[in-house]
Amino acid sequence: MNAYADTITVEQQPTLVDPGFRIDLPNKQRRRIGLYFVTAAVDMTAVAAALALASLLQFQDPIGWQSSRLTGIIVPLFLAMALNQRAYSLDSLTDPVRGAMRAVLALILGNAIALLMLQQLGLLQAFSGWIVAYGIGLAVPLLMLARRTMGFVSAWALPNHPVSDLVIADGVTVKSGRHQLVVNAHGAGISADLSDPLMLDRVGKLLKNVDRVTIACIPEREENWTLILKGAGVSGEVRTAGSTLPLSTEPVDIFNERYALFQPPSVQQLAMKRLMDMAIVLPAMIFFAPLMLAIAIAIRLDSPGPIFFVQERIGRGNRLFRMYKFRTMQIDGCDANGSVSTRRDDDRITRVGRWLRATSLDELPQLLNILLGSMSVVGPRPHALGSTASEKLFWDIDRRYWLRHACAPGLTGLAQVRGYRGATHHSSDLENRLAADLDYMRNWSLWLDIIIILRTFGVLVHRNAF
Repeated sequence: MNAYADTITVEQQPTLVDPGFRIDLPNKQRRRIGLYFVTAAVDMTAVAAALALASLLQFQDPIGWQSSRLTGIIVPLFLAMALNQRAYSLDSLTDPVRGAMRAVLALILGNAIALLMLQQLGLLQAFSGWIVAYGIGLAVPLLMLARRTMGFVSAWALPNHPVSDLVIADGVTVKSGRHQLVVNAHGAGISADLSDPLMLDRVGKLLKNVDRVTIACIPEREENWTLILKGAGVSGEVRTAGSTLPLSTEPVDIFNERYALFQPPSVQQLAMKRLMDMAIVLPAMIFFAPLMLAIAIAIRLDSPGPIFFVQERIGRGNRLFRMYKFRTMQIDGCDANGSVSTRRDDDRITRVGRWLRATSLDELPQLLNILLGSMSVVGPRPHALGSTASEKLFWDIDRRYWLRHACAPGLTGLAQVRGYRGATHHSSDLENRLAADLDYMRNWSLWLDIIIILRTFGVLVHRNAF
């Protein structure tokens, strides 16, 4: 990569806003993950093919009992060693030689462990030493060839550069490296306005497929951009005018002690969380299907209007999404912006709706949101744009509010199991929820998600659920 020697300078003539401005960045992160899976499959195929060829040379049978059993033992061990040796990582993807060397090392380690296991079990003498030797000897060139081929595939799938690196210039001018895309904030129609959720939605959509972002701005906007970048859950840094340091070519996390919060979730963490979501939501949708059908019929019989209530909520990266609930209010009393908190004696609530709210069954349609990926089973609860406490919008009470959106919103969350649910009449109602949400994001783990899910069953019926 090139080093950047250009300094940030204050912009003299702002660029005119282009109302039709749009950037469609390819999701290189998703492509990289796909390439990792393909590379692993090709590697395992190469090892299995080498053992089959070894069996053909030794016994004139490519699928003999020795080769098939050795394949079942060696291939899984090879994959485990390859993952441990980072044979499926960004630098292995961009450097086929480095990736091949790591794969060969994983092959040697996997074979060594397999032979040691067979010896300890007293089964080693049942296998021909030649088939093992042929297998290793043939696997090495096949792995080298496979990695060389995947190098061409990677270059085709990830043109120019394997990482999406964006620079947003706000009130300053910058010159970047050839692999970075520079966007003028004013020209793109974006700004560091923490009081405008629609603006943050626009920024969030711009950063959706970005791996790393550098914000170059004037000092007065540094704090706002820092909060926005953290809320987007993207690795990067904020640089101000007058800086004499070059723009870094390596990812620099700005999640420091200044706001004492959390690191953005890694690809592995996001993948694990998504797998757990799907493992829960697919059986849940089948299990609750009869109940959801019965509820839909009851809503239709109880009052005129649609079965579902659809409302825009603030989701991951401060991007807006459409959240689904069972309709619990009269059609003329539904609040699209959520600006009016529900009261215990609220006459807008239907008879069926009151029962649904008391049992939290009105939230069941959000299983569809989880299936679509706009929500997770566990995470901060998504709020409507007009949500208030003490007659103030949530983000006016605490600017850290936007930080809770660095991860996907959840069907349940730490705030809910701590008892912070229902209407937000006072500032403390929001502050308690926010503190719990930031605690969750700071300490996230799959085990914490499991604990929250189990504790949720104890608060499905709650005195604040009305």
